[in-house]
Amino acid sequence: MTASLTAADFTAALRAELRPGTMVALGDGVGSLRCLDDGGSVGAALSAAASEVGSVRLVLGWLPAPIDGLDADAFADVVALMPGWGVRDILRSSKARFLPTRLGAIPALLADVLRPDVLLTRLVRRDGLLQFGTEVSWQRQLIDSGTRTLAVIDTSAPAADAGPALDPSVVEVLGSVGSGPVRIPEREPELIHDALADAVLRLLPEDARIQYGPGQLGTALLRRAQVPLHIDTGLLTDAVVDLDRRGLLAGTPSATYLLGSDSLYEWADGRRILRGLDYTHDLTRLSRGAPLVAVNTAIEIDQYGQINVEGLRDKVIGGIGGHPDYCAAARVSSGGLSIIAVPTRVNGRSPLVEQLSRPASTPAHDVDLIVTESGYVDLRAADWSQRRTLIAELFTE
Repeated sequence: MTASLTAADFTAALRAELRPGTMVALGDGVGSLRCLDDGGSVGAALSAAASEVGSVRLVLGWLPAPIDGLDADAFADVVALMPGWGVRDILRSSKARFLPTRLGAIPALLADVLRPDVLLTRLVRRDGLLQFGTEVSWQRQLIDSGTRTLAVIDTSAPAADAGPALDPSVVEVLGSVGSGPVRIPEREPELIHDALADAVLRLLPEDARIQYGPGQLGTALLRRAQVPLHIDTGLLTDAVVDLDRRGLLAGTPSATYLLGSDSLYEWADGRRILRGLDYTHDLTRLSRGAPLVAVNTAIEIDQYGQINVEGLRDKVIGGIGGHPDYCAAARVSSGGLSIIAVPTRVNGRSPLVEQLSRPASTPAHDVDLIVTESGYVDLRAADWSQRRTLIAELFTE
């Protein structure tokens, strides 16, 4: 058994590891380290150690919830690879910035210009073996490349890693916690999401692999499916549990993150689901084999079909994420489809705009179909002029 980790021991381990100029990567996802069993804050301890050492840099991945006590001003530099969600407060600091990058490019960044010296992560232990629990993301690649790894074992987290057990000789286990991953129950779809899901489901080719985004549309899509679905996505959510219980989950799903409630985490425990971004977001793999259908949404769509998924003007809502990865892969998948599904009105405004208020997240040429509750347009054989006409007609009231 691994001893429960105290705040004092954790802080001492950090101070022994950090040096001026050290770049620390904090493992991401719902399993990102947050609190210790004695109530100590991981974010506060890391910030205090960084402030004491000086000139420590920090890399943050996708965080679905804030990390209490994490003080960006304690670091020389904080780089967030995904804005929104759990890093909104951090990005208010002048020390913090986010990089506009697709998820599929993150492993290359962390192997080069943002190569960390230390990875601080949460793992699980099964049958004496170390594994990832609720996410793999870019972390396995860091460990395999020799990045110094400090791990905390979570005795309450599920084990859903599809990869081999980690080599214990390259991981220093600091202790254990029993808090489990962050619980984020899904939002119930509204009637508009059901309508969009029904429209999308009618377009699916037989035996396709489905990528869906988190949120109400993705939930509606899986709940309203009437035929078996193969899931090949980035984030696996609670809706997959219902799909499986109805006997409509085909094979073992693939993802790199879990995001949900205890229902999902209990279901996922012991299943070989999670792989690294170099697998889940690999365009070559995704575009081969059974047709890939990517089902995503948009905040803004311009007159040619360029997509903005980040926010409105200066208001950042989310990150680029895997949106361009899956859209591009589905676009070149034989028999596949890159689908953008949006209501014709969102909070009283149309998602169709003359010009995007932020840089494009996904290029127009990687969008095949745009679906609304009133119909859809197929852009695959349309030139730029035809695209403008088709898209305008779709959103004409």
